[in-house]
Amino acid sequence: MDMAGVPQVENERRRKLRGLGRYTADERFAGSACAVFVRSPHAHARIVSVDTTEAAAMPGVVQVLTAVDCAGLGSFPVMDRIGKGLAIPFRPVLAGDVARHPGEAVACVIAETQAQALDAAEAVVVDYEALPAAVGLDDGAPLVHPGAPGNVALRHEAGDAAAVEAAMAAAALVVETAIELPRLAPVTMEPRAAAAEWDAETGVYTVRAPHQGVNEMRRDFAAVFGLPADRFLVLSGEVGGGFGPRNIAYPEYAAVMLAARLTGRAVAWHGTRSESFLTDIQGRGVRAFGRLAVDAAGRFTALSISYDADLGAYITPVAVFANINNPLQSLTGCYAIPAAHAVFRVMHTHAVPTGPYRGAGRPEMALLVERLVDIAARRLRLDPFALRERNIIPFESFPWTLPSGARYDSADFARLMRTARQASDWDGFAARRAPGVRLGRGVALFIEVSGGGGAPDEAALTLSATDGRAALRIETVTASTGQSHARTFALVAGPRLGLPEVAVSFVASDPRTGLSGAGSYASRSTIAAGNAVAAAADALALRLRVAAGLRANCAPEDLHLADEAVCRSDGSVVCRLVDLLAEPLSETGRVSPSNAFASGCHVAEVAVDEATGAAVLTRYLAVDDAGVTIDHQAAEAQIQGGIAQGVGEVLGEEWVLDAESGQPYAASLMDYMLPRANDFPDYRVMECNTPSPFNPLGVKGIGEAGTTGALCAVTSAIADALGGRDLPAMPFTQERLWRVLRAGDG
Repeated sequence: MDMAGVPQVENERRRKLRGLGRYTADERFAGSACAVFVRSPHAHARIVSVDTTEAAAMPGVVQVLTAVDCAGLGSFPVMDRIGKGLAIPFRPVLAGDVARHPGEAVACVIAETQAQALDAAEAVVVDYEALPAAVGLDDGAPLVHPGAPGNVALRHEAGDAAAVEAAMAAAALVVETAIELPRLAPVTMEPRAAAAEWDAETGVYTVRAPHQGVNEMRRDFAAVFGLPADRFLVLSGEVGGGFGPRNIAYPEYAAVMLAARLTGRAVAWHGTRSESFLTDIQGRGVRAFGRLAVDAAGRFTALSISYDADLGAYITPVAVFANINNPLQSLTGCYAIPAAHAVFRVMHTHAVPTGPYRGAGRPEMALLVERLVDIAARRLRLDPFALRERNIIPFESFPWTLPSGARYDSADFARLMRTARQASDWDGFAARRAPGVRLGRGVALFIEVSGGGGAPDEAALTLSATDGRAALRIETVTASTGQSHARTFALVAGPRLGLPEVAVSFVASDPRTGLSGAGSYASRSTIAAGNAVAAAADALALRLRVAAGLRANCAPEDLHLADEAVCRSDGSVVCRLVDLLAEPLSETGRVSPSNAFASGCHVAEVAVDEATGAAVLTRYLAVDDAGVTIDHQAAEAQIQGGIAQGVGEVLGEEWVLDAESGQPYAASLMDYMLPRANDFPDYRVMECNTPSPFNPLGVKGIGEAGTTGALCAVTSAIADALGGRDLPAMPFTQERLWRVLRAGDG
């Protein structure tokens, strides 16, 4: 098939549809040996001894690594940007004295073939002394790390406790609720994998692994190996979905790199799906309690929150930040609540570490606030929309500062709700009821922070002549994990330079890049890299207009770029762009990280069978404010994918651990419920945007919106279907809903 002349984004889509995507397991360094890991079967155990004698002598075995071989390696970094006193434990590449979660790697076998490595791994003899395990967030659980008494790594308090308590005492109504969001497995398309080789002459490691940002990976490797970041060339093909857990390096990656150096061979590891279930960073694991004060006029006056988060055995780079900063950024939701107070605890357990996962603290906070609002509406016998309308932040009040100090940029919550109410046929709900089925409806109004990051983001643009036409190359460190960066950035830069999409190519996370910037997470790509692309394109456009103005003896401001040419205001052509490109022109755009606040109003309807408890999502509407939308198709796809993850979390997904041993019950897709295409109706996605004044493009993030909205709206619909009964534990499986219905009938 001839792909010439097809825009790069179409090339990418067609390639994947034809099964031509290249994942880590599809690529090999020449002469690669194969790695297999020996993993702890215990959640918590003392490692008495590791005997590799028999394994090392087996056919094809190149080397067997244990913790002894990792002496001198450092720990994985933690971005400690919240409060003071965070106890950061050492996370080893291979466990030496103690195993702290099921599946933690204890040894790494390197052999000529995968089969030989698997056989030898079975021959590694590890003597364990099993110890009591901390499972869940219960106080008094066995200690995970001596530096975190009570397993609390950090306690953080924010807001005005005295003002909140005074408002609670004076309130006409105080409602409260507790939520518990179980751990979730990320379930990316390709299980984790890594391949590495080491150049003895240069001391450079080349690593191939799926990731969401090259600079984050190099940062982690630099910390573990004690080397400058430029000693690591990090490659990635298709990522198969990032969702947060692919934004960091893992112990297995470092072990494979160490093996490459010690053996002088390229080494590859292709993890199994079961290994991913055991060891991939997981999401959620949050328990929260909230109280909302309401005055006699139905106005919200105060909000109090306690929030406990399960970090697992170790702290991943931004797990603490995501579980404290992100909830604080949208602490009072979309509502003008004058007083708020929150207490956060991030805690260790003997389980695989958690980290950012599709929303990273935002959906958890939105769910708690929206549940409180729904409970208040039921107690006051008010329509859920009506109570929200009474308490939203007015459009004219933006930018709006929260009691936590966060500053919202823009939103029109009243318009979002009007649009959602009408488009969802909220008022026609009664006509859709049917016998034998409990039909429930729920609305979610939410706002969430997007963007941000550490170092300034840069984008390098080069305009050159190719085959007699102008061609633009865009380079950023923000790698796409399915968000259609190539087309989005082409739509930003192309019109500024008068170029069609087909003339723009995109390179992300070049392994030798020297560009500053963070990866693709926190719905930040367009806010950060997109604005950097725009800045560079504007600088190039100015240079072209100046050069053409000198030719035509006119001012640059009287010229514009269109149709691959520099034109006068009357549309006449001064010259073609290619005529100005005797030499390539390059510009690097640079922007400092900034936040923006996307919002939305989602409406869901569910049908719960009275006899069986089976819940079916029957209708879904998403109305979102993503600021200025660059690529409408990509934005809609992001919302659709997010909705699927949010619905899965509400109706089935759950990482279950044995309450005593800490052993996981799910190690494959036979044991872990993921939603399927036929679990969803043809849901509608609409835009209702207000540009952000906080960045030049006026954009906001969209990647988390579907998950946050679905988590809240579908939970609300389930609660409505149950008619005010207490919700069971999440997820709302058929059995749990059946038990609630039976208890209510009794």
